[in-house]
Amino acid sequence: MREQMAFSEVDGWTRRSLGSISSRVVQRNGVNNRNVLTISARYGLVSQEQFFNRQVASVDLSQYFLLGRGDFAYNKSYSVGYPAGVVRRLDLYDAGVVSPLYICFRVDPEFADPAFVSHYFESGILNDAILSIAKEGVRNHGLLNVKVGDFFSLDLHLPEVDEQRDIAEILDSVDRRILNAQSVLVKHRSAAAELASDVLSQVAHRDIPLRECVRPDVPIGYGIVQAGPHVEDGVPYIRTGDMAGDQIDPSLLLRTTPEISESYARTRVVAGDLVVTIRATVGKVLPIPSELEGVNLTRGTARVAPSNGLAPGYLLWALRSRKAQAQFASAVKGTTFSEITLDQLRDLLVPVPDQRIHQEEIVRLMDASTRRSAAEQAVILKLQALKRALMDDLLTGRVRVPVSAKR
Repeated sequence: MREQMAFSEVDGWTRRSLGSISSRVVQRNGVNNRNVLTISARYGLVSQEQFFNRQVASVDLSQYFLLGRGDFAYNKSYSVGYPAGVVRRLDLYDAGVVSPLYICFRVDPEFADPAFVSHYFESGILNDAILSIAKEGVRNHGLLNVKVGDFFSLDLHLPEVDEQRDIAEILDSVDRRILNAQSVLVKHRSAAAELASDVLSQVAHRDIPLRECVRPDVPIGYGIVQAGPHVEDGVPYIRTGDMAGDQIDPSLLLRTTPEISESYARTRVVAGDLVVTIRATVGKVLPIPSELEGVNLTRGTARVAPSNGLAPGYLLWALRSRKAQAQFASAVKGTTFSEITLDQLRDLLVPVPDQRIHQEEIVRLMDASTRRSAAEQAVILKLQALKRALMDDLLTGRVRVPVSAKR
């Protein structure tokens, strides 16, 4: 859970309620806009169809709220790292529609800089305040019970608008560097995958169902259907949300009771296993390191134990290959909820070179790519840490930004 930044009294900064610097957006979708948006903590307001190859929204979108570029939406769903839900601004599209469960608003630039407000919410500085207005005992289906009036009564500690703009520009500049580094990383991975695919195309290979590429004594299966209450000293389990990055962070895993864990012992993972998402972002594949040995899975993920007949590491690449990923995308296309069955996963065709030496050659290529990616990822993590430190200083007034400063 991210640390909370404390308010401090700063000369020239004033407390303003969110309602005094913004207006609620309640316009319904009378224009039949079909760009249904959802909030991604990483990317902001994103198109469900574009990012997830699906629309989970109802066919009738007339009661959805219509947003324009620059408008904000608050998703009251809480998750690891975002205990008070997520507020994000619409930056990627000119317009879109969101569920009426969201609280939407538009910042008045006369009273506050929208980019500053965006960073302000992203920082988590208001988490404690939001949690304090959420009514206890009535969390339902992962939603915080935050009333609209209470949300707009939240206090923001703000400098003059000119200083807000300068602070926002500093943070925006770091965001641009992060996006550039992420773009380089994506391009590198794409090039490496293309090279491995070229090698595969030049050698004899067969497309084999995944069920024949795993250990016969460890069938493909998902884990805990209902994890039950979270217990601090319980057994960790992996959810789809824990697989958003390049590796699973053990410190973020929730834990279930030993009794529930034991009842799903067959799907406890061991080092060398692969975990595949079969819900939400279908087709994400991550390897299990030794420090995660013995943890459980949930229903949204599946355990895959590579066959000893394959070169170590080969099945990881094969499931990440364009051929496999295209099958994942095809399986969920046109569905109302992004999910595949275990039978669909077991039947997925995996390209396997006939000779083990060619499997090993592809693994060597991908291992080299992984090492380079790790170095590039380290740069991204440093930039993200820099931004967190800057938000901690600049958004609290701990460090002031002279309006006349040149950057």
